Order: sequence, then structure tokens, then C-alpha cells
Amino acid sequence: MNQIKKLSMALAVLALGAFAPGCSPHPDETLGSLCAAAESGEAHCVRSNQGPAAAWKQAAPHDELPVQMWAKRPKDVTLDQLVESPTKLKAWFADTDEAHAYVRDTKKNAESYLASMGGNGGRMLDEAIIRQREILARTSVDAIGDFKTALSDKASAEKSPILATLATDKQSMTAAQAVLEEARTDLAPLKSAYAGIATQFTAYRATEAAETQAYAMLAQQASQSTLAALPDVEQAILAAALDVGAKPSDLALSAMKLSAQIQAFELSSQAAITPHADFLATHGAALPDMSSGALRSLNAMLGYIQQRTTRSDATATSLLNGIAMRRQALVVLNAGQPMGNKVAQAKLLKARTAFDDTANARVAALVAAPKVSKNLKLPYLARRYDQLTAFLQLQPLCDPSSSSWREAGCVSLRSNFSAAETYLKATLPP
Repeated sequence: MNQIKKLSMALAVLALGAFAPGCSPHPDETLGSLCAAAESGEAHCVRSNQGPAAAWKQAAPHDELPVQMWAKRPKDVTLDQLVESPTKLKAWFADTDEAHAYVRDTKKNAESYLASMGGNGGRMLDEAIIRQREILARTSVDAIGDFKTALSDKASAEKSPILATLATDKQSMTAAQAVLEEARTDLAPLKSAYAGIATQFTAYRATEAAETQAYAMLAQQASQSTLAALPDVEQAILAAALDVGAKPSDLALSAMKLSAQIQAFELSSQAAITPHADFLATHGAALPDMSSGALRSLNAMLGYIQQRTTRSDATATSLLNGIAMRRQALVVLNAGQPMGNKVAQAKLLKARTAFDDTANARVAALVAAPKVSKNLKLPYLARRYDQLTAFLQLQPLCDPSSSSWREAGCVSLRSNFSAAETYLKATLPP
């Protein structure tokens, strides 16, 4: 029993050793070699699958430096076979890069790296270059044929991925096109409604000149009407104002309703096209804008309607105020001269009283000390300058030869003109 166990263990060890790297009884002859040699020592080469560390350890067991490393082509591969085969050259270059990378990145020894670049490896590379040039010199090269062959091979290799990409793009394009077509279908009734509103707005805007002319005729009629005819003119102005305000009401309501519908359409269409935004951007297609122009146009229409209605209301209000003043004037005229004189005296008294109150307030403001800054403890002189300037502007109105009904208020003003002028010139800073 023990002998059977020992035999099994021996077979397992032999089996493991048979497939361990470098221990195969039949080494892979397609592999190249990695070689290393100390400066004064002999070359030590290992199979490339054993790695550069194995060659380095044999060449410099005690880290004698510098050590050059290089890669050799497989033993059964001639120089001509090497330079004529892209695959074999690629494998040799890969082994060479692995050896140089080990010296440069792992051992990090500059002298060894320099020796590796120019030693046996450099010499073998020069031999390969020279031999390749000799072969090319005596071999005719069909550049166009080679190019066509390479292009044909490339097309065959890439045909399937391209077809798959085209199929995906076509599917995405179909989906995006379906979204756009649905959006156009939803937009059609909105477009028709916008065209109708635009037609109504054009007709409404064309009536502005006639509306202005109507107000001008009512103003002229009011200025020539008698006291008995003023109520009719007043009613005509009110009717015109109501008509002007009523005409655009339906138009404005339709425009606001359509604007809300277009905004809702914009939100829904953007949500539908968003999943395809990356596809459209990749192929240089901008997201379609189907509504911003109509929204700007509707907003401009609403702004015009509002401004015109406001202007009409202001005109009507001004005309009605004018009629009220004319009515008062006609009442006074029809009452006779005594009543006219009485009204004139009342208005004159009212004006005199208002002027006196204003004059007294101005004098009191000048007498009062200007306000002082809490932090700097200095008076605010800018407002005092404005008060003095406005005060002195009343001086021509209080000239004794033309003061007339203002004389009572001018008495208190006149006594302060000189002091105000002196204060303005001498006291206030320039």
C-alpha cells in the first residue's frame, strides 16, 4: 500500500514538472530567447517565456554591473525569414522591448540600459535592417496591388461591425423620425390656429389709424359743442372707448390660449425627443425648434394689444376730463357776468392762498437748520443748495411791477432773497 502511494506521488511530481515553464522535454522552438551578459562574462540565454529575470540572474548572480540584455530570434528562424515576416518581427521586437523594460524599469541601471541599447541587441537590429533593405532592393513591390489587397482584407474584417452599426443607426433614425412625425402631426392644428390669429391681428392692427381719427373727431366735436350737446359727445366717447377695448378681447384671449397650448406641446415634444438627443448630436443634427418663433410672435401681439388698449383708455379719459372742464366753463358763461366774476374771484383767491402757503413753507425751510450727519457731525448741504436755488428762482415772480395776486406771498419771500443769495455764494462750499 505504501509503495502504491509513493508511486502515485512520483507520477504527480513528474506530471507537474513536465508542464512547468522551461521544464518541458520538448521546448517550444517557435519562442525566441532572452539573453544577458555581464561586462566581462559570457552570455546566458533562456526561453522568452521564462522572462528576463532568469537570464539576468544567471549572468550576474552577484549583481555585477553593467549587464547588457538582448533578444534573439528563434533558433530555427533565419535572418531572411525574420525580416520577411511581420509576425516574427513583431514577436522579436516584443522580446526586445521586454528585455529593455526590465533593465530600465526593474533594475533601473542606466549603464546596463545603455549597454543593452548598443550591444549585441543593437548589432542584431542593424543586421536585420541591412538585410531587409537588400531584400527590398531586389524585390519588385506592387504597392497598388498590396494596397488593394490590404484594403480588401480590412473591408472584409470590418464589414460585420459596420453593418451592425448601420443597422443600429437606421433603427435609431427610424425611431427619431417617428417622434418628429408625431410632433408635426400634433403641431398641425396649432399651426392652423396660429395662422387664424395672425390674420385677425393683421386686420385689427389696420384699424389703428381709423381709431385715432375717430378720437380726433370726437375731440373737435367736444370743443365746439354747446352745454346741451356735451352729454351726447360724452356718451360717444364712452362708446368708442368700450368698442376699442372690446375688439381685441377675443383676439387676446385666443392668443393667450394658443400660447399655453404651444408651450404644452413644446414640453411634450422635448420629452419625446430627449432619448434620441445623443444620436442626433452624434450625426450633427440639431434638435428641431418648432415653437419658439410662434411664441415670440404671440407675445408681441399681446404686448401690442395691451399697449393700444392702454393708450385708448388714456385718450378717452383725457377727452372726458376736457368735457367736464368745458361744461363748467359753459355753465359759468351761461350764468352771466356776475356769476363769471364770482367764479373768477374764487379761483383767484384759491391761487393766492396756495401761493402764500408755498411761500411760507419755503421761508420756514430756509430758517430751519440743515440736518447733521450722525457720524461726521457735519450738515447735509446738498439739499440746502437745492432749496436755495429753487428759492431764488422765485425772485422774478415777486418783482413789485408784476407780482399782482402773488404780492401777499412775495412780501415774506422778498425779505429773504438777499440773505439766501449771500448764503449760497459765501457760506456753501463751491
